[in-house]
Order: sequence, then structure tokens, then C-alpha cells
Amino acid sequence: MARFFSRLRERGFTLIELLVVIAIIAILIGLLLPAVQKVREAAARSQSMNNLKQMSLATHNMNDTYGKLAPSTGYFPGTGRVKGGAPAEHGTAFYYLLPFIEQDNIYKATPDWSWNSASVVKTFVAPLDPSMPANFLTWGNRGATSYSANWYVFRGGGPDGDQAVSRIPGSISDGTSNTVFFMERYCICGSIQHIWGEDGQGSGPGANGYAPAWWWNQGTTATQILAPVPQVSPAAAACNGSFVQAFSAGGIMVGMGDGSVRSVAPGVSQLTWDSALTPAGGEVLGSNW
Repeated sequence: MARFFSRLRERGFTLIELLVVIAIIAILIGLLLPAVQKVREAAARSQSMNNLKQMSLATHNMNDTYGKLAPSTGYFPGTGRVKGGAPAEHGTAFYYLLPFIEQDNIYKATPDWSWNSASVVKTFVAPLDPSMPANFLTWGNRGATSYSANWYVFRGGGPDGDQAVSRIPGSISDGTSNTVFFMERYCICGSIQHIWGEDGQGSGPGANGYAPAWWWNQGTTATQILAPVPQVSPAAAACNGSFVQAFSAGGIMVGMGDGSVRSVAPGVSQLTWDSALTPAGGEVLGSNW
């Protein structure tokens, strides 16, 4: 009897049993992968939401400190060059936000013009941006960004000259909860490569700002659109630098002036989108907002 039980214990798996176990494991992995992907995407969206929230709240700290908002590009807090050197006297709204998002060391180490910085600022990088280089650097090995400031809020550059003209609440009569301050955008769109320290490659007057563009209605009537509705996860070849881009089919995330963050659905109308961009237009946001 003892010999019988000894032989039972020595029996191994048959080939069929082993294949069945492998098949079960493969099925379980197949079921888990989509769930893991969803968790990763949710975490990446949460990170982008946090970035947008930090930037929007930082504008209030900036406004409290200087009594005005930095221009999308220009001199700040002054109106021209004074001494040269660091910190830079001319730059983008992203550069002037640095002291208010705990990046004061980068701010103070950047001389003359903000594009002189080669630093990577993770707050300006969206994890879901499919165009973002692995090293977070674009042209000239400068720090990339996955976001755009709303030129209609920050203004500066182009028709405003290189000076600050906006304030909270004076320039935001529509209310900060009804006005977009920051939004997602592909870092690399066709030949355009966005860096946080300079961004004069897009349309309109504001360097890092999402700016005006002229569009034609059915080829007959000229219609001014403040800024076209976002492209929804376009392929690289279909990316248009006059647009901002949503990273997924779910829509584009935007940081509002009150520090809240929302996802704007792909079906948002042109009128509603324009109304959310203008800080003092007196419009009522549509039901598709």
C-alpha cells in the first residue's frame, strides 16, 4: 500500500493538462490587459487634470503678486528690457508661471529670453500626448509642452505689443468658471514643435496662446472664428497647427479660470467653444458645454 501511494505522488502533469493550464493563463491575461490599460489611461488623465489645475490656480497667485497676468508672450512684470541676464525679462506665460508651480529655480536660472531654458517641466507635459518625445524635448533640445494658454485671456504679443494687459477679475467679466485658461494640445503637430519657453509657430498673434484664425463659410461668406473647435486625436499627418488637439476620443481637457478642470466633448459647437474662450464677451455657454 505504501508503494502505491508513493507512485501516485511521483505522477507529473500530462502534456494535455499543461496545455490546458497555459491556455487558461493566456485567457486570464487577455482579460486583464484591457483593464490594466484603462487604469493606466485613467491615471494619465488624472495627471493631466492636475497639471491644468496647477496652472490655472497659479495664475491667481501671479495676479495677486503683480496685480496683473503675464502676457502669452512679452515682457513681465515690466514693459521692456532693463538689465538683461537672469531671470529672463521676455518670455511666455508658461515661463512666468514657474515661480508659482514650485519651479522658481528654473525661472531664476533662465537668462534674457525664456527660450534659453532647456529644462523639462513635468507640469507642462501631458502623459497621454501621443506626439510627446520620450525625452520631453523638441527643437534645440528645449523643454516641450502639451498645453496651450488661451490668448484671449492672457493676450500680449501681436496687436497688444509685448506687455501685460489682463487682470483678474477686471478682464474676466464672464466669470472665471465660464472661461478657459489652458487646454491640451499636441506637442508636435506636423512641422510645428511646441516648447514652453517659446511658441511663435502657431496661428495668430499670441505665441503660446491659442489665437485667432480666419475661416471661410462654404467658400462664399467670410466668417471670423475665434479659434476652431479641437481636433479629436488626429493622426500625425492630419494634425493642423491652427487647432488644439484632444488626445483621446473622449474629448479635450481644459483648465478653467476658477481652477476647475473639465472634459469638453467632441460634439461641442463652434459657438459654445468660442464663448468659453472669450473672457468678456457676455455670452451664455451652450447646452453642449
